[in-house]
This record gives sequence, C-alpha cells and structure tokens, in this order.
Amino acid sequence: MHRVSGVISGDDDVNGAPAAAAGVSVRAKWTIAFLIGLATVTAALFTWRAAQIGSTAAYDDRQSISETVRTEQGAVERTIAIAAAAREYVRYRADYGVAAALDREAARLAAAGSERLADVSRAEAAALREGATRRAAEAGVFGRVTIGSELLQPSATPRPFDIKARRRALEAEQSTALDSPGKLNPSGFAQQADDIRRRVNGLVRFAFVITFAVLLYTLAEVSTRRRTMAAFAAAGIAVYIAAVVGCIATYFIA
Repeated sequence: MHRVSGVISGDDDVNGAPAAAAGVSVRAKWTIAFLIGLATVTAALFTWRAAQIGSTAAYDDRQSISETVRTEQGAVERTIAIAAAAREYVRYRADYGVAAALDREAARLAAAGSERLADVSRAEAAALREGATRRAAEAGVFGRVTIGSELLQPSATPRPFDIKARRRALEAEQSTALDSPGKLNPSGFAQQADDIRRRVNGLVRFAFVITFAVLLYTLAEVSTRRRTMAAFAAAGIAVYIAAVVGCIATYFIA
C-alpha cells in the first residue's frame, strides 16, 4: 500500500510540474499577445501620421505650381512690357534726333537773319520733344514718377533707357499692385513638399520595421520552448523600442 501510495504521490508531483509550467506559458502568451497589439497600433499610428502630413505635401505642391505659374506669368509680362518700351524708346530717340536737327536748322536760320523761320523750327523741335516724352511715359519707357516735370517741360537731350532699372521698377509695381499675391516663393513650397515627402517615407519605413517586430512576437507566441519564446520576444522588444525612438526623434514630430 505504501508503495502504491508512493507511486500515486509521485504521479501527482509529475503532473503538478507541467501544470505550473503551463500556467507560466499562458501568462507569457498573454504578454506576447499584448505586445503584438501594441506594435500593431503603433504601426497604424505611424501610417496615420504619414497620411496626415502627406496631405500637407500635396497642398505645398499645388501652391508651388501655382506660384511658379504666377512667377513665370509676371516674368513674361515684364519681358513684353520691356520689349514694347524698348521699341518706343527707339521712336523717342528718333524724335529727339529730328528735334536736334530742327534746332540746328533754327540756329542756321537765325544766323542768316530769318528769325521768324528760326522760331518756327524751334517750336517744332519743342513739340517733337514734348510729344516724344509724353508717348514714352504712356508706353512705360519711363515711370511717371521718375520722369517728373519733363512731361511739362521736356529736357533738351534724350533720357537714357536702363533696361535693368526698368525691370526692377516693373517688379516693384507688380508686387505692390492691388491684386498682387505678395512675395512669391515657389521654391520654398517645393522644398517644404520634398521635406514632407522624406518624412512620409521615413514614417512608412519605421512602420515596416515595427511590422517586423510583430513577426518576431508571432514567432515567440508559437514557440513551445521558454528560451526560444524569450529570445524572440526580446528581439521583438528591441526592434520595437529602436523603431519607436528613432521615428519619434526624426520623422514623427515636425
């Protein structure tokens, strides 16, 4: 009887050990399941963040394109205006040339004693200069502010035409117009869009890294040996922490 009872008690010890081991295994599997859920949620959070800032990149792209079109349109308008001003300046110089010839003719007539004819030549020269100056101002060859009182009393010699200065003046006029969008910076928006796309790509890469951590957790969950489970779980935790810390430090927060 004692032997039989001893065998029975020995069986109880043997059966008790697996029961305890099974209890630890269940707790470990619940822990692994929690880690899988946490990693899945984190990967989804990174993906959501990538989609959120990706919409900002799309807006920056549209803004960059819009401002590029406006910049090019302004440049074309300035080029056309300067070309028209240059053509009008040629006419302006030609009129001044004729006026100078009339002045010389008036001097010759005055020297010959024909003062009346000399006055007529001088009047024609003055009318030519006044008309040339007015047309040049209306055509935008010279700004009305810069040409000043010459509209009432033109100068005896033609004004020079500085293309670069006129281009800068046109740029100033365009930037201060009532319908002006202000200072355009298409390259700045393009750079912002590129930076955001790099952040989106970084977030997606880290989401894939966390997916790899989920794979390690899954291998730990299906493992039958405690050491194998612990090794896979530890590797998954290391990958997860590295991905989370790296992503938050570089791409998650602007």
